[in-house]
Amino acid sequence: MVLCRQCVRYVFEGTVVCPHCGGDARETGERYRDGGYLAVETMQRIDRLRSAAADRASRGEDE
Repeated sequence: MVLCRQCVRYVFEGTVVCPHCGGDARETGERYRDGGYLAVETMQRIDRLRSAAADRASRGEDE
């Protein structure tokens, strides 16, 4: 489950039209951005990328 980027309610990953607000669940809205959710999402993405790079390095794979 992920947050709708319009109404900030949980929807299934891959949802296009939010069943709660009827908006585009993937398009970043003011409430999502102003509530700090975009910043949190960005930090989580950086952490995932860093972990993936560390995993590759520990296995000796080229980046």
